[in-house]
Amino acid sequence: MSLAGSPTPALLRAAFVRRVHGVHGEVRAEPCGGDWRRFTRGLRLRVEPDGPDVTVRSARDGGDGSVLLAFDEMRDGEAAAALRGRYLSVSSDLARSLGPDEWFTWQLSGLRVVSPEGNELGVVSDVEPEVSSDVLVVRTADGVRRYPMVREFVKAVDIAAGILVLAPQEETES
Repeated sequence: MSLAGSPTPALLRAAFVRRVHGVHGEVRAEPCGGDWRRFTRGLRLRVEPDGPDVTVRSARDGGDGSVLLAFDEMRDGEAAAALRGRYLSVSSDLARSLGPDEWFTWQLSGLRVVSPEGNELGVVSDVEPEVSSDVLVVRTADGVRRYPMVREFVKAVDIAAGILVLAPQEETES
């Protein structure tokens, strides 16, 4: 459990299935962080929200940041079509190791948000996935604000202390 109060979830999202690839049950999926090589033969994934478990038969680089996955339980494109638009999750005890300056999004929810000067700005209420960078959703006294999860805005994250340092740009009226 993090200091911010977000318990470790039982499942962590590992990939989002975009579409079927070919006729042999392979799908093109977008990994949710990390390298496609972590999808090793025999890895068990849960199909969200309440689908069955599937076992990775093969994984290969999709060439565009995606991964091409095949599963023991799905041998043709028709069976694999049921995965389109769904997340594949892994048990949290199988989570990949994180590098420096990496966090699971669930760890950020509930963190206090402060300015570089230490002024209270709000609380992280969510992290929304986007193509170029995830978006940090901060609940403030004035409502909800969104900031790209980039170094220009996010200056530091201290999970143990329950703090995220944010340098928001001032909005100007035109």
